[in-house]
Order: sequence, then structure tokens, then C-alpha cells
Amino acid sequence: MSAWLSKWAPASGALAAVLAAISIFAGPSTPGDNATGQQVIAWYNSHHGGEFAKDIVGALAVLFLVLFAVALARQVRTGDRWLAHGALAGAVFGGVSLLTSLGFDAVLAQDHTHLTVASAQTLNLLQNDFFVPILIGFALFGILTGLAVVVGRILPKWMGWVMFAFGVLSLAGPIGFAGLLATLVWVLVASVWLVRQGPPVPGSATPRTTDEHGAAAPIPSQTRPGYERKIP
Repeated sequence: MSAWLSKWAPASGALAAVLAAISIFAGPSTPGDNATGQQVIAWYNSHHGGEFAKDIVGALAVLFLVLFAVALARQVRTGDRWLAHGALAGAVFGGVSLLTSLGFDAVLAQDHTHLTVASAQTLNLLQNDFFVPILIGFALFGILTGLAVVVGRILPKWMGWVMFAFGVLSLAGPIGFAGLLATLVWVLVASVWLVRQGPPVPGSATPRTTDEHGAAAPIPSQTRPGYERKIP
């Protein structure tokens, strides 16, 4: 059971990316910042079922993203482990912030008939503009994940630097959302890569590594007790 979980845990990243794409792009867009309270209530009256379903899908995406960050942290066996732990903290921070935004939307979807015009407009503004904590969390996740990949040698170094760039992009003000989307694409690719590569096996000198082209790296001649490298 433990071996099965170790092998397939990184696949949670692919699930997170797919579910996040569904939550973001499926269905019509919610009312904009300039919508009146009456317009907001009318819109959610017509789309409340689908919108609430999207919120549930988004929440599941957050769940699987955090699981992927946990699996990634386990893969880092060399270098500074604090980078992997920091990446996990970034995933949690960004995920909680995203859940908060989804919560505003869920209230509008479920309770629109009980809201006043002013409260509906306020909640709509919150769910539209509550993006700074989300971007900060994903920036932290991207930057530290990228550095963990470079230092920990669990994926090609170029993938680490690409993720680092996506994390920095998440801080780029109005276009930070592009960094978030790019981060999700990276998570999808890395998830498939890690599943195909397989988990590090206790007992090797270092975990299984790849060079910059994705090929298996040579096994070091000097070993260190505690790890046993799985030879492909």
C-alpha cells in the first residue's frame, strides 16, 4: 500500500490542474465589478447550480494541489529541505486564499435569494478582487518549488528554473493571473514526469535524478547510508 501511494501520489498534481481548469473556464463568467446588486442577484438566480458546482470542483483542485506539494516535498532528498517545506507552505497559503474567494462565490450561489442588494454587490466585489493573497501564495509556491527542483535534483534543472520564472510572474500585478495558469500547467507536466520516473526508494545515496534532457543521471560512486537508489 505504501509503495502504491508513493508511486501515484504525484498524480494528484495532474488532477489539480485539470480540476482547476474546469473551475476557471467552464460556464459563463460571473458579474464584473461594475454590476449592480440587482444584476448580481439576477445572474446568480439563473446560474446558481452550475456556479456552486464549479466552486466544489475548485475546492477539490486545491485539495489535490496540496497533496501534490506534499508528494513533491517527499521527493526532495538532497540540498536544502526547507525549500520543499516552503513550497508546501506556499501551496497551503495560496490554496486557503483561493478557497476564501470560492467561499464568497458559494455564498452568492447558495443564498442569493436571502441577500440584500448591498450585500450581494459587496460579495461580488470580494470574489472578483480577492486576488492578492492568491497570487502571493502561488508566487511563493512557484519560486520555492523551482528552487527545490534545481537544488534537489528531482527533475531536470530547466524545469526548476521555468517554475521559478512562473512564480515571479505571479507577482507581476495585473498579469499575475497568467503566472498562476502557467504554474498549473507546470504542475500537470511535473506530475506526469514524476509518476513515470517513480519514487525514490529508501536506501540509496541519492534519489533518482535526471539530467537537463530528462535522461537518467549516472549513479554517484560514493554512497551515503539511508537511501538505496532505484536503477531504471
